[in-house]
Amino acid sequence: MDLAGSTVVITGAGSGIGLATAELVARRGARVVLTDRSADVVRPHAERIAKLTGAKAEFRALDVTDGDAVEEVMASVGTIDHLFTCASGSVVAPFEELTEAEIRQFFEVKWWGQYRCLRAALPYMPRGRAADSGPGSKSGTDSGSTSGSVTLVSGYLYRKADPGYFAFAAVNGAVEAAVKSLAMELAPLRVNAVAPGPTDTHAHLMSPAEHRAYREEIAGRLPVGRPGTAEEVAHAAAYLMENSFTTGTTLDVDGGKR
Repeated sequence: MDLAGSTVVITGAGSGIGLATAELVARRGARVVLTDRSADVVRPHAERIAKLTGAKAEFRALDVTDGDAVEEVMASVGTIDHLFTCASGSVVAPFEELTEAEIRQFFEVKWWGQYRCLRAALPYMPRGRAADSGPGSKSGTDSGSTSGSVTLVSGYLYRKADPGYFAFAAVNGAVEAAVKSLAMELAPLRVNAVAPGPTDTHAHLMSPAEHRAYREEIAGRLPVGRPGTAEEVAHAAAYLMENSFTTGTTLDVDGGKR
């Protein structure tokens, strides 16, 4: 399936994986709608991507914890061929130190935010029958599907947990379970998830020394010898949009984390 001419909506597109995916799908000819909490954050990115790629790049301010805002934004787009839900947050602490409020807030963004976006986008997503690939078809091969796709975001901290990341493990487990169920219930709409491993997307929040230490620590734990990049995860997200025979799958992009 070719992304050219399709419409891709991405939440959490103000930085990191969401932004890298927006640029990649625009390079492949998609109309991309970048969303993030602040219009001031995503506006310059949309303008840069449009100028760089020649594709149509739009932006919307969107707080995924606001159900009414989510519905308004999805309705404003028109037909949505592919949805990529990247908005997230972070809460890292030993379980006994985590407060219920902190865990609830994390779920509010990463779990309920993805839920709200999918529910709101569904009425605008193509859900036609998959292209005929049976013995009676003219070519005998499948050239694609008339349905759209949803790519949720999980993460390695569910099946490959680390101490201090209870909230991540809980949310990611819920996402991966939902993918299996939704792929059947919403078929032929394809529903997948991408599960990034340690990804170097927060260098701007670290001092040079902290960033070097982070990279060295991750390099010692992964077979590939380095953390991943936002662009590498974006490549996986684009694959899940384009491959019309992939659904109900969580795709690990984790440098061999075990």
